[in-house]
Amino acid sequence: MNKALTGPALVIATIAVALATFLIVLDYSIANVSLPYIAGDLAVSADQGIYVITSFAIGSAIILPVSGWLTKRLGLIRLMLLSLMGFTLLSFVCGISQNIAMLVIARFLQGMAAGPLVPLSQSIIVMIFPPAKKATALAFWSTVTVTAPILGPILGGWICYDYSWPWIFFINVPLGLFSWIAIRALLKGYDTERVSQPTDWVGLILLAIGVSTLQFMLDKGQQYDWMHSPIIRTCAVASALAFFTLIPWELRHRTPLLELSLLKIRSYTLSIVFIAVAYAIYFGSVVLIPLWLQQNMGYTPTWAGLAVAPIGILPFLFSNLIGTWVKKRGSITPLLLSFFMFALSCFATAFLTTAVDIWHIGFSRFLLGAGLLLFIVPLFSLSIQEIPSEKLPSATGMFHFVRAMVGAIGTSLFTTLWERRTIYHSSIVGANVSEFQQPTRDALATLAQQGLQGEQAHGVLYELVNQQSALLAINDCFYVMGWIFLALSLVLILGRKRATV
Repeated sequence: MNKALTGPALVIATIAVALATFLIVLDYSIANVSLPYIAGDLAVSADQGIYVITSFAIGSAIILPVSGWLTKRLGLIRLMLLSLMGFTLLSFVCGISQNIAMLVIARFLQGMAAGPLVPLSQSIIVMIFPPAKKATALAFWSTVTVTAPILGPILGGWICYDYSWPWIFFINVPLGLFSWIAIRALLKGYDTERVSQPTDWVGLILLAIGVSTLQFMLDKGQQYDWMHSPIIRTCAVASALAFFTLIPWELRHRTPLLELSLLKIRSYTLSIVFIAVAYAIYFGSVVLIPLWLQQNMGYTPTWAGLAVAPIGILPFLFSNLIGTWVKKRGSITPLLLSFFMFALSCFATAFLTTAVDIWHIGFSRFLLGAGLLLFIVPLFSLSIQEIPSEKLPSATGMFHFVRAMVGAIGTSLFTTLWERRTIYHSSIVGANVSEFQQPTRDALATLAQQGLQGEQAHGVLYELVNQQSALLAINDCFYVMGWIFLALSLVLILGRKRATV
């Protein structure tokens, strides 16, 4: 067994490994505020620009279940280096993409390369530190993972506004190369032994088909009019068949890709339900707000990033303390509080008006960050508390697979809901904007006093209708989110007797 690193070597290795984690987590959030610029530059609609986010998440979701097998087959450090180099090179390809198809494919492959990096980096941190300092090292690693969501929107907004969107990907190249060189130089001796182990290729193929077709259906359903389209119907059938075939296959396979028998454990099943539902809503919310602010409220990417940045303040400051609290009090109480904070944040966003300022937006994101602070560590603890040690890799692998998959699903579902509700409210509001009605005549008279008449005045009214409709649709989305979080708290209360620590 290798000795723990000491001195400057330990410091540099820790920075390199933490930097790799930082870049992966950053890539989830940095593109959120950049979507309007990417979509505009590549001449596609904003809903098509969403593929830049969902393709990365789907790539990660597909590769995560085989990360354990890849680690045994290639070795821990070799896989880390391969994943990091692949992520870095594909970041460059993303930056030079000339059309949306090239960018989406590059992002999908980038997600596949990045998938193993977060669990690998956590394992490496544990390996290189002496036992007495492992808790401190993991606390530092956790702090890095919650810092990225704070800096992502701000950094992405600043780069897009003052430079150009390809640089949100190009910045990964020098930092990724530094991390790769440092890990290769300092941690080569920490590589694990290669073990030849069979893998569930049929399960992997079924999983890839199921996830990919489901995501395509969710992304393109609105555009193709859902089940009226042969393509969408085909994707729905293919996804259903793949998943329904996958379940019995995994239950009977000797070395399953997803060990579904673990769902017999109540606490683990609860953790899967919570990560599936809550993370889908969370990811949908962090995508919707920057889009709405830029498309309908006139925010620049920089200011949109600053408006949503408060989401990371509390996790950054207090994530270390939550671990201590969970050890003393268990997972149930902080999880229950997290659902209430999530719901409070959503309801605070469900009653906005077009006069809302950046401070109110920031405060609602701050409340969402409070929910996130109370959610992540307790949920991880709940997911492993009854898992036998020999089943731990399978349990964590399936947990992170669900987390990665539902991030993309949540983004697609809530952007589609926002679009459909915007159309609905536009028809209602627009029907009441007529020159035969007194409020409309008063508005036109006011615009005439400002020197706007004819087509210009009607153009202003049209923009006001769009702005109001988009706002009402945002309110609808977050109203639904709030009630779902309250429903999750009820599920937690009903399942608490057999899910306590």
